[in-house]
Amino acid sequence: MPMLVLLIGYLFGSFLSAIWVCKLFQVDIIRTGSGNPGMTNVWRTLGWKAGLLVAVLDAAKGFFAAFIGAYLTHSLTWGLFAGVAAVVGHSFSIFANFKGGKGVLTGFAVFLFLSPIASLSSLALWCIVVALTRFVSLGSLAAAITLPFFIFLETRWHGNAGINPVFWAALIICSFVVYRHRGNVQRLLNGTEPRFQGKVESDTSGKSMSNAT
Repeated sequence: MPMLVLLIGYLFGSFLSAIWVCKLFQVDIIRTGSGNPGMTNVWRTLGWKAGLLVAVLDAAKGFFAAFIGAYLTHSLTWGLFAGVAAVVGHSFSIFANFKGGKGVLTGFAVFLFLSPIASLSSLALWCIVVALTRFVSLGSLAAAITLPFFIFLETRWHGNAGINPVFWAALIICSFVVYRHRGNVQRLLNGTEPRFQGKVESDTSGKSMSNAT
């Protein structure tokens, strides 16, 4: 059963909703904008409705991978492992030649199931950073860097003296998310990272945008 939940989690994650949603509009999102199959690139390319749908689907697969893993094994630890497998699947999809997105929304939803207060705190920080700067990537980086700290505080708030596996998993996943944003970090430092302005009315075949999810 544990191996089954890992497989389920990975296959859930491998379903890249951005690709399938964009196919409905006859758009190849891998060859459009930043080329990243994530919410931001879809939003810029097709507008907020398509972007929001992708965001919900990407988050749902992380949440339900963790939920199903925990339900089938009666163990939150295996639910955590299934959620991590979903993040791996999202980033290295078997259906997309082992390419994929950056794991922000999928990872967020995994920890929303396991550590909701910490996850919502990171989401609030993401909203604040993006609202103030219009950099989605900066918001994602801020959320990823602070989520393990928020999980640590939530664990203490519940009276647990030790550091639980969720913290260590968050540290690994969030470090991975930061690594996946290394190009964005370089553009932020160089002052060339584009600010989020919603849908871009331009030729969708270009590669000028960068994505954060």
